[in-house]
Amino acid sequence: MKHRKKIIILSVFLSSLGIFLLAKMLCSPAESSAKETQLFSEGSRNFWILTDVHFLASELHDDGKAFAFIKGTAAGKDLDYQQESLEAFRDKALKEKPDGVIITGDLTLNGEKVSAEKMAAILAPLKKSGIKLYCIPGNHDIHDGWARKFSGDTQERTTQISPEDFKKIFPDGYQDALATAPDDLSYSLSINRQYRFLMLDSNVYTRDDSSAQPVTRGQLRESTLTWLKEQLEETKKAGQHALLFIHHNLLEHNPLVNKGYVLDNAAEVKELLKDYDVPAVFSGHIHAQDIMAENKLTEIVTSSYAIIDHGYGVLHLAPAKITYERETVSVSDWAAQKIAAVGGAASPLTDHNIYLRDLFLKDGVRMTYQELMNKGIYDQKIIDPAADLVAQVNLDYFQGSDQRTTKAVASLKAQAGYKTLEKDSDFLKDYLDFALQDKNLPDQSWQKTLHP
Repeated sequence: MKHRKKIIILSVFLSSLGIFLLAKMLCSPAESSAKETQLFSEGSRNFWILTDVHFLASELHDDGKAFAFIKGTAAGKDLDYQQESLEAFRDKALKEKPDGVIITGDLTLNGEKVSAEKMAAILAPLKKSGIKLYCIPGNHDIHDGWARKFSGDTQERTTQISPEDFKKIFPDGYQDALATAPDDLSYSLSINRQYRFLMLDSNVYTRDDSSAQPVTRGQLRESTLTWLKEQLEETKKAGQHALLFIHHNLLEHNPLVNKGYVLDNAAEVKELLKDYDVPAVFSGHIHAQDIMAENKLTEIVTSSYAIIDHGYGVLHLAPAKITYERETVSVSDWAAQKIAAVGGAASPLTDHNIYLRDLFLKDGVRMTYQELMNKGIYDQKIIDPAADLVAQVNLDYFQGSDQRTTKAVASLKAQAGYKTLEKDSDFLKDYLDFALQDKNLPDQSWQKTLHP
């Protein structure tokens, strides 16, 4: 009787095991793979988004003529206090503890390997604190022929970043990858049961070191498009929502300045995404904060961290809702707190917020002076009102504060500065007409409720 009971129990066990194994076999490979490699447990998650940091290691420059010249061409980017601003960001992240930091390209000024290594060292405490660092390259990062060290009045070539270097210096994404593309630095991440990140390399670069300037334009390779479609299919089968991260833009955020910024094959990519209900695409490259929608596709461009007010994006992922908020880092407050903690002497960094704003405004003034003087206008009383207007409107546009009312726009257009541009500069007048009023989505925040 006892033997019979054992046989019955064993039979039931084997039957259950068979059903379990059959169910496992019937489970789709994509669903099984996604579940087995999910990086985070269920619940809400936060990721901070940086882009276009353009970091140049202090070891690669001095205060000589060559470096001064580069600063003069930096289009409002701060090149003097980059280490401090990056440390301030890091310290804020260590305090608030997001699940991860995402950098969507142009980590370095011009693809200097030393800059990438120094940047990774500054951000290394994030990993020690359990904060992931997921990076993709920008058009200035890989095999950039402009990688330079600035000494006195000379520029010297310095070691460039190769694709293999990039993976070694910023390894988190590639170590955690669910899959990688065959021919570039694209990869995917299974975040949790709800979300998958598709991190795309959209850059055009040589196989070996380059002696040419960086290529501004971008595209997805044919093999990467095939890989992307496979990933979107697997994401759909796994019941996840796909979020895309890319350096170049899919949408035309500026009708006057878009050549080289929108992907060459953007139309093909947008057509592909239509079938997969992608909630949002996150990009950089244009340095301006902008959120816009075209048909059912939303693209969120975070402003360059190197300019204006050190902006970054906070991406909050709840099981049924996605939100994005633009935040800023105050280097002035960070410096004041450090000085107070150690009782140190006053530092220029306590006025960094004002310095950064003035640096960007001066670039707008410079641009206006150059344009109008090229038109034969030299009277400062005529140029200054126009320059001040261009500088302020340009600043507001780049930090995403351009949601003016029609009445406010009319008031600005009535000013003498605008009248000068209307008369003497079609380019600046057209640029202001666009930048004065954003008629698409608000640029500081966005949210979307998801459906199962």
